[in-house]
Amino acid sequence: MLNADLQMYVKTKKSAMSKKQIQLRPEASRYFWNYIIAILLIPIFGIGLYLLYRIRKNRKETTYIVTDDAITAISGGLNERVDLVNIIEIKINQDYTDKKFHIGNLHILTGSRRITLNGIKNPHEMANLILKAAEAERARVAKARKVNRREPETIPGTTDKLDYLTGLWQQGLLSEEDFLKEKKHFEP
Repeated sequence: MLNADLQMYVKTKKSAMSKKQIQLRPEASRYFWNYIIAILLIPIFGIGLYLLYRIRKNRKETTYIVTDDAITAISGGLNERVDLVNIIEIKINQDYTDKKFHIGNLHILTGSRRITLNGIKNPHEMANLILKAAEAERARVAKARKVNRREPETIPGTTDKLDYLTGLWQQGLLSEEDFLKEKKHFEP
C-alpha cells in the first residue's frame, strides 16, 4: 500500500473502535533552507541556535492524523479536521527544492474548507491514497444510508382510514360484521 520510504515515517495504530490511524509529520527536509539560515546565523549572538530550536519545536508540534473517516491537522495547539466524505480535490504544491527531496504540500479542498499538509513525503502517492480512501468512505456512507432506510409498515393513509372506520363502528353507524370485513383490507 505505502512504499518503504513512507512507511518509515508513518505509524499505524488501532484505536478502541478499531479504526486505522496513520500519523504523519512534516519531513525535516521541508525546513532545509530554514536550517541553512539558522546555521549561518549561529555566530551572530546565538540567534541561529534559537532559530534551530524553533524549527525543531515547530516540526515536533505539527502532526497530521489520517483515520478511516477524517484527516486532522494539529499544529501549535490548533486542530483542523476534514471528513473524507467531503473531500473534493487535492492539489499538490512543490517548488524546486521540494522536488529534489521528494516532498510537497497537499492542499485538501472540500466544499467549504481547505486544509494543508506541509512537507509530506511522496505527495502524489499520498494524494492518491487519500482520494481512494475518500471514495471508499463515500461508498460506505451511501451503503449505510440505503440500509438504514426503512419501508413503512403500512401504506401511507391507511391508519387514518382505519381510524375513520373504527370511529364509524364505535358510533354504531357500522355493523360489527361490516367493520371486520372492511378492516381486513387495511391490515398488512
